[in-house]
Amino acid sequence: MDQTPVILNEELIMSKCPTRPDSGHKGTFGRMLVYAGSEGMGGAAYMAASSALRSGVGLVYILTEKALITPLMTMCPEALGIPIPESLTGGDPSSKLVPLRGNFVDMTKVFSGILSDKDACLIGPGIPPSRRDLAEGIAVAAKEAKHLVLDAGALTLLSSNDQVRDAVFSRVREGRAPAVLTPHIGEFLRLCPGYQIGDMQRASAFAMENGVVLVLKSNETNIFSPYGKWYSNQGGNSGLAKGGSGDVLAGLLTGLLAQGLAEEDAAVCAVGIHSLAGKLCAEEHGKRAMLPTMLWQYYDRCFKLLKWEEGMNI
Repeated sequence: MDQTPVILNEELIMSKCPTRPDSGHKGTFGRMLVYAGSEGMGGAAYMAASSALRSGVGLVYILTEKALITPLMTMCPEALGIPIPESLTGGDPSSKLVPLRGNFVDMTKVFSGILSDKDACLIGPGIPPSRRDLAEGIAVAAKEAKHLVLDAGALTLLSSNDQVRDAVFSRVREGRAPAVLTPHIGEFLRLCPGYQIGDMQRASAFAMENGVVLVLKSNETNIFSPYGKWYSNQGGNSGLAKGGSGDVLAGLLTGLLAQGLAEEDAAVCAVGIHSLAGKLCAEEHGKRAMLPTMLWQYYDRCFKLLKWEEGMNI
């Protein structure tokens, strides 16, 4: 790994602006799948999707439990809802075939069909790792998604399911773009047993050994590439230390991937913009009172400050 991190700053993020031609249409700017939410945690899907839409992505699809579709479409009408067949969320988690209205549905085909035209996929916010459709969804996405981000429940499952780990960690070896993992420290301790907090060399080694981009969230978020590059965001903000901030970051990151940024660049830009939005939000509302759902309301100011509104590389 590089022994000295690249410090995230506005000039670095300016240089990575995805193009946005005036002649473009919603398909030009990417199709993104948010596979998130469950009973009691539907807000995670809402925050991830809303953040993604404000990133500039053209189309956002939310794959979630049927009962959540109506409230999510009410809160986030720009997104498109895809209900998971109810039979997929229960029963024997080892079976790929599940009964649905008297017939059997192949879960692999269900997820494969949903992913076929998506440019990027986020899996995990608000999904308990025990839910039966999660493991199958990750395994299919690891093989078929053009760009893949794993967060929250997907990371917990990854830490305990060898088959899913092998599928995710083989993406680079099999010629696909690396998966992006976005754990907080507690999640990373499960993914990487023996990790000592602050050991950047071990975190970097994990990213290189497993062929992933690692976004290790903390008061100073660090990003590690599969090729030994290390970036550090040192603009800590305790106002971001609230449930939902990670969902907002994951949605923003995946939205940038869908717009054409490579994994390393998307991670760098998402962390930097998320941090800048947090700073602007704290200046107006204070660190105690600010909420994750406020963050994307500052993306427009972030894009203007970073000269992204011109839609061209600086």
